[in-house]
Amino acid sequence: MHNTTMTVNRLATTCHVPSSAPRALFRRATCHVPRATCLFACLLAALLAAGFAGASRAQTATTLALLPFENVSGSTESVRIIMPLIEQNLREKGYQVVGPDKIESFLSRNRIRNTGMLSRSQLNNLRGEFGVDFALVGSVDLFYESADNPQWGVSSRIVSTGEAIVLWAESAGRTGGDYTGMLGLGTITSGRDLAQEVVKILFQTLPPPGTRLASPQHQKATGLRVIGSRGSYRSPALDSAPRWRVSVTIFDNASERRGAGRILADVFSTALFHHGRFDVIDPGEVNEALIALGRTSYGGMDIATLRDFKKRTGIDAIIRGTVYRYNEGLKREATTSPDIALDVTMLDAESGRIVWFAVGERSGDDSQIALDFGIIRSMVPLIRRTISEMLDTL
Repeated sequence: MHNTTMTVNRLATTCHVPSSAPRALFRRATCHVPRATCLFACLLAALLAAGFAGASRAQTATTLALLPFENVSGSTESVRIIMPLIEQNLREKGYQVVGPDKIESFLSRNRIRNTGMLSRSQLNNLRGEFGVDFALVGSVDLFYESADNPQWGVSSRIVSTGEAIVLWAESAGRTGGDYTGMLGLGTITSGRDLAQEVVKILFQTLPPPGTRLASPQHQKATGLRVIGSRGSYRSPALDSAPRWRVSVTIFDNASERRGAGRILADVFSTALFHHGRFDVIDPGEVNEALIALGRTSYGGMDIATLRDFKKRTGIDAIIRGTVYRYNEGLKREATTSPDIALDVTMLDAESGRIVWFAVGERSGDDSQIALDFGIIRSMVPLIRRTISEMLDTL
C-alpha cells in the first residue's frame, strides 16, 4: 500500500492536480506528459485515494448487533441486570452497537426465540436488515444473589453474519468470595457489583474495533500432564485431517441441573474456539439443520442423517456429549465446591465414525494448593478448566 500511495502522489504531482479534485480533473492542467496520459493518471489518483479512504473507514468502524443473551441461570433478573452492562462495556471499547431497541423488533418479525444460538439464515437476515458483519450472542449461565457470596457465569461469542463462523468467544464466572483478600477484606457482596467485574473479565480478550477478527491458530501442546480428563480416544485420521468446520450440539443432560446441557454447549464452543484447530460454526446452525431434517440434538444420529446434515450445512464434524453431574455448589446441605462430570464424542459427518472421545470430571477442590488457595469456586471457570484438559487430548 505504501508503494502504491507513493506512485499516486508522484502521478498527481507530475500532473499538477489541484487540491479541489475531482472537479479539477476536468480543467486544463499544465502537464509534462501527453494530455490523455495525464488525465488518466489524475483520474486513477483520485479513484485510489477514494478507495484508500473507504478502506480506512471500514477498518476503524466496527459495528456489532447485540442480541439479548439467553437466560439459562434460572433467575428472571439476570438478563435485565447484565445486558446494559454488556452494551456499555462494548461502547466504552469503541464499538458501534445495534442495541435492543432495534433488535427486539427484528426478533419479533423473524420469530426468533432462541437468541443465544442463531442459524446462518437468521444471521443473513440480520446482516440484510442492519448491514452488520458481526453479531454478539451469548447466555447467562449462572446468577445467584446472596449477601454472603453472589455468583455469576456468562458465555459470549461474536459470529460472522455471512458464514455463522465463530470469530471470538469467551466465558467468565466469578463469586464474591473470589475477591476476598487478607483478613477477609474485599469480598463482593452485591450481585450487581459482581456483574460489573464479570463483564470486564468477559471482554478482556475482545480485540479493539478495527482489528481483524479470526479464529486462533492451533498450537499443539507438548509434555502436558492432563489431570481433569479421565479417559480418551483419538483417531489417527485426525493427524492428516484438514482444518475442518466443526460445531457443537446441545449436550444431553443426565444431571439434576436444568439447562446444564445448553450451558455445556456454550462453554464448550468457547473452549473449542480457543483450541484453534478447527473453524467453529455456531451451534444455532446445527439446531436449525436438525429441525429441518426432523431430528433433535439429543440421542444418537445414524450415518444417513449425518450425511444429509453435512450436505445441508457444510459442517465436517459434530461434537456432542452428555452431562452426568453438574453441581454449582449453591445448596447449603451439599458441598460448597462446584463439580462436573461429562463425556464428549466427535463424529465425522461423512463416515459417521468416532474420531475423538473424552471423559472429564473435576471438582473445584482439585486445584487446592494450601488452605483455600487455588480452589475454583465458580462453575463456569471449572467447566472451562475441565473442557480444556479434555481438548488437550484432541
